[in-house]
Amino acid sequence: MTKKIFNSDPYLKKFEATVLSCEENKGKFDLILDQTAFFPTGGGQPHDDGTINGINVSDVYEKDGEIRHTVESPIDVGEKVICEIDFEKRFMLMQNHSGEHILSGIVHRRFGYNNVGFHMGSDFITVDFDGPLSAEQIADVEAETNAMIAQNLDILTFFPSPEELEKLEYRSKKELTGDVRIVEVPGADMCACCGTHVKKTGEIGLVKVIEHMKYKGGVRLSILSGKRALEDYNRKNADIYRISALLSKKPNEVADGVERLLAELAEKKYACDQLWRKYVEEKTENITQTENIIFVKEEGRDNNDLRTLALSLAKKGAAAIVVSGEENGVTRYALASEKGDTRPINKALCDKFSGRGGGRPEVCQGSVNTTPEDIKEFILTQTL
Repeated sequence: MTKKIFNSDPYLKKFEATVLSCEENKGKFDLILDQTAFFPTGGGQPHDDGTINGINVSDVYEKDGEIRHTVESPIDVGEKVICEIDFEKRFMLMQNHSGEHILSGIVHRRFGYNNVGFHMGSDFITVDFDGPLSAEQIADVEAETNAMIAQNLDILTFFPSPEELEKLEYRSKKELTGDVRIVEVPGADMCACCGTHVKKTGEIGLVKVIEHMKYKGGVRLSILSGKRALEDYNRKNADIYRISALLSKKPNEVADGVERLLAELAEKKYACDQLWRKYVEEKTENITQTENIIFVKEEGRDNNDLRTLALSLAKKGAAAIVVSGEENGVTRYALASEKGDTRPINKALCDKFSGRGGGRPEVCQGSVNTTPEDIKEFILTQTL
C-alpha cells in the first residue's frame, strides 16, 4: 500500500520513492510507488502534475486501492526515483479547495443546505447546493467567507477514531467507512475530505463568486480563489478599460454606455428593416417576369433578407430564387414558390453544386459551392 504523503505534508514539492510496479497501459506506463505526494483525481479535485525521474506525469488515479502514476516511459521495478510536484498548480488547487470549504460551511450553517456537487474545472470551481439562494444571500455568504479568510485561521486536518468521529458534526456527501480524514476551519466548517488544503486561511487570499444559476431545485455557484481569482479580476479589469476607451466613457460608466449603444443600434436596425421592407415591396412591384423562375441577385444581405425577398417575389405567380454574392467560392440562396414544391429543385441544385440546404414546400434555403451566374444558368432550366 502506497504511503500518502500529501495527507500529512501538502507543501512537499520534491521527494524520493521506490517503484513497486510498472505496467503498460494503452501505450503508456502506470507506476505504483512505495510513497507519493502526488494527489490522485478524486473528490472533485484533479490530479497533481509533475515529473518522476524527469518524465512527465500525465495522470494520477486510484484503482483497486493503489495510486497509479501514468508516465510515457517505463521505469524498472525496485528503482529509486526522484519525484517533483508542479507546486504552482498544487497550491492553486489548495487555495481553491480551502476557499470552497469555508464557503460551503457557511452556506450549511446559515441555510442548512448541503453541498451535493463539487468540481474543480479548468475555468472555475462549481459548487451545487440543494436549496435556493438569492443574489443578496450569495453576496452575504461571499462577504462572510472573505472575513473568515482575513482572520488567518488555522486549517486543521486529522483522522479521528471511530468513537471520536461519532461525536463530531461534520459535512459529508456520503456514508463513510474506514479511516475518515476531517478538515476543519474553526468557526467556519468541518468536513470529511481527502483533498489538499493550505495551512492558514490567509493563504487563500480571497474567494469570489463568479456567477450563479438555478440548478436541480437548488443553486450552482461558480467560484474562484486566490491566484485564479486575481487572474480573473485582471482579465476583466483589462476588458473594462478597453471598453471604456472604445466608448469614451469612464470605467464605472461602461454599462450605461453599452446600454445606450445597444438602444441606438436597435433604432438603426428598425429603420433599416423598414427601408428593406419598402425596397422589397418596390422590387416585387417593378420586376418583370420573363423566365419560368424569377432570378435576383442581392449582395450584402443576410439569410433572412434573402428569404423575405424570395417569398415576396413568389407572389408574382412564379417560383423565385434570390442569391447572395459569392463569398469564398460559396453562394447563399433562398428559393420560394406559392404554386409548387420547391424541394425537388432545391435537391437538384445542391446535388449539382455540392451544396447544403432544405426547408418546406413553399421555401427552401441553403448554400452551394459555385457562382451566382452558374446558379442562374442551372435554375432557369428547372420547372416546378
